[in-house]
Amino acid sequence: MNKVILLLMENESLNNRIFTRAFQKKTSGKFKNLSKNQPQVIKIIGIEGEMMPSTIGKYVGMNKSSLTHLVDDLEKKGIVYRKNDPQDRRKVLVSLTSKGLKCYDYLSKITAEMADEVLEHVDEEELDDLIQSLETMTRVLRKVEAAEMPDPRKIPIA
Repeated sequence: MNKVILLLMENESLNNRIFTRAFQKKTSGKFKNLSKNQPQVIKIIGIEGEMMPSTIGKYVGMNKSSLTHLVDDLEKKGIVYRKNDPQDRRKVLVSLTSKGLKCYDYLSKITAEMADEVLEHVDEEELDDLIQSLETMTRVLRKVEAAEMPDPRKIPIA
């Protein structure tokens, strides 16, 4: 189990150093008015299409309150809009506006350039291994999340 913990921590650290910082550096000048998570949300909606805020929350790991604030802010900036789900009026769907689609196109271009730069040292087989590993990690972590895990704040420390 210690090996899993250390690998997850190193993976997160490497991902942050390689991808997250590079992405933020490339987008910082163009998107000064966006918060740290907003470009990520724009990309998610651009890839998936209109979606419920709760689905966005699953991708970015934000609680409902923080996510509502983030979507409100994007809506004020004219990047997203909300509408009622035609199949279930109790549900709200979030979509990109034309301004949001332009942001998404720009973010996609930057992401593709960055991926080319970062992955130039990786051959096709290694890239396939990476994708398979990420799929496995995501599947396992979803399974763990679905299990009723105790709240770590409520676990007594001996």
